[in-house]
Amino acid sequence: MSVMEYAVGRQPGPPARKRVEVDPVTLRVLGGAFHAIAKEMAGVLFRMSYSSIIRESEDLGAGIFDAEGREFCESDSTPMHIGSLPWYIRGFLHTLGGAGEIEEGDVIVHNHPYLGASHTPDVAVAVPIFHDGELLGFAAVTAHVLDVGGSFPGINADAFDVYAESKLYNGLRWYRRGELNEDLDRMIFENVRTETMNRGDMNAMLAACQLGRDRFLRLVQRYGVDIVMSAGYDWMDYSERMLRAEIAKIPDGVYEAPTGWLDDDARNRGVRLRVETKVIVEGDEITIDLTGSNHEVPTGYNVPFEGSLLVGAYYVVRTILLDEAVFPEHVPQNDGCFRPVKVIAPKGSIYNPSFPRACFSRFCQVQRVVDNTILALAEPLPDQVCGGNSAGVHFCSYSGFLEETGEYWIYLEVNEGSYGGRHGKDALDSVDNLMANTRNNPIEELDMRFPVRCDQYELRPEPAAPGKWRGGIGIVRRNRFLVDGTYSCEGDRQHDPPRGVFGGWDGLVAWCRKNPDTAQEEYLEAKVTGIPFKAGEVIEFRVPSAAAYGNPLERAPEQVREDVLDDFTTIALARDAYGVVFADEQTLEIDAEATARLRAELAASPRYGSLTDYYREHGLPRYNPPASVAGNREFGLE
Repeated sequence: MSVMEYAVGRQPGPPARKRVEVDPVTLRVLGGAFHAIAKEMAGVLFRMSYSSIIRESEDLGAGIFDAEGREFCESDSTPMHIGSLPWYIRGFLHTLGGAGEIEEGDVIVHNHPYLGASHTPDVAVAVPIFHDGELLGFAAVTAHVLDVGGSFPGINADAFDVYAESKLYNGLRWYRRGELNEDLDRMIFENVRTETMNRGDMNAMLAACQLGRDRFLRLVQRYGVDIVMSAGYDWMDYSERMLRAEIAKIPDGVYEAPTGWLDDDARNRGVRLRVETKVIVEGDEITIDLTGSNHEVPTGYNVPFEGSLLVGAYYVVRTILLDEAVFPEHVPQNDGCFRPVKVIAPKGSIYNPSFPRACFSRFCQVQRVVDNTILALAEPLPDQVCGGNSAGVHFCSYSGFLEETGEYWIYLEVNEGSYGGRHGKDALDSVDNLMANTRNNPIEELDMRFPVRCDQYELRPEPAAPGKWRGGIGIVRRNRFLVDGTYSCEGDRQHDPPRGVFGGWDGLVAWCRKNPDTAQEEYLEAKVTGIPFKAGEVIEFRVPSAAAYGNPLERAPEQVREDVLDDFTTIALARDAYGVVFADEQTLEIDAEATARLRAELAASPRYGSLTDYYREHGLPRYNPPASVAGNREFGLE
């Protein structure tokens, strides 16, 4: 069946399967068992995988789903992967003609971004779960494989169309009735640059699915199929009720975030891409409306609607309203958390592109929707939101060809960002941001396995964004090629800084340099594809530093003094942003009277609200990028 016949965003109705009453104790036991299965599946996958992007960064998702893709449970891994798996399943069921065409022993491979996949490098493997001839559901995983045969190794931000970005696996039966499809196996692994690594990773994915299937069937054997399935659906209904109850506490209304601007589409430099975000609350339902956002682009910088955009919307609503760290009740993540959330993205926009537009590099755009949704809800939920986040990842690919093996080496690196300050707490520095949730790859892993060396990896030297609660600090990283190779990246936010809330200052934009501090220094945009590097050449990038929460004049002077001691701010910024005066700059003794006078002056006529503006005006050498990467306001966009 054609992708053009697929109903985008279609969700199944209520389960048709007969349900029985499950007592509370059994329900809780089975709920814990579901979660344990998903976690064990993820553990098998990242322990068995060959590539560091899965084994070390844990760029994966695993779970159990019913026969129509409703999620029973998910692993504690990357939100993007888990929320997309229901759509993968619905996508390949469409291709194969429905659940009636699935047979015991089948193993299905899928990565089609217009049929549910999050993007083409995130390949899913699914194993059906049969009991007495009935298809109960699927054990499924998805993970980012090193290469999918696109026009450039690793990352393809500037792909012409979906065919140029990847080989498409549209509901393919890797195994049929338990027998390996040898022709398909060769087609999958002989058409990528990293056959050995991909084969090892996908075999690990298969092992994880088989374990999930077997664990679920053990529950069925012990408790009975009706009890187990009914418990799964009861947990979905419970999660839905809990989320709807929290949404209902928000006053009805339309809440808007400031217009956001993405750097460019990886080809048309200087052309910013608009992101408009409205959050509409009506009763116990919430809608994220992206009407007005940029038209689709002719590169890989578009977003699959189901596998990526919807997942971001589900994630941000659940994260704000059912925060596991503070919410008093246990609310599992499952299909119920998806039901009260709706998303509007006009067809033909970057958030709902038309086939066959490429959509390889979609992560930063979704991160900005999540960030904008948080900013939009600052008005009704001031205690539950944070200042603007880095809201992006510098996802980098380093690659070269190994003549002795006839394969490429590819190193994928997900570089972390930072969180915005939030009510009552300073922000987190140098941590994977929002819905990425991957781990950083150890430098030792890089040194042992790849011809690349990390020369610098630390917090950015610039101070944190000032606020009552300061913003987080991003990283600076320098990697050096030991052999000739290529570099690609799908970063963003070199022109539009993270936004402060309630008087907190804006954060800092990203910037990238090739061969920094040399005669060959060259500034690069954040999204580049296939940039050649000679042995000895260096790439440096700084990821955005996040924004602050609350007026910096309300921060206790003693906290500002501690910030100076810890290098989170400077003596000059303590004076200019926080209004704190030190009687002695050696001992940092606070002059209380002078501080009170200065704070009164700054409150009457504030001068700054952005670190970018502050640094540009003062011309500080530690942060003085050229005008082309210095900030959004230079382009007349505000």
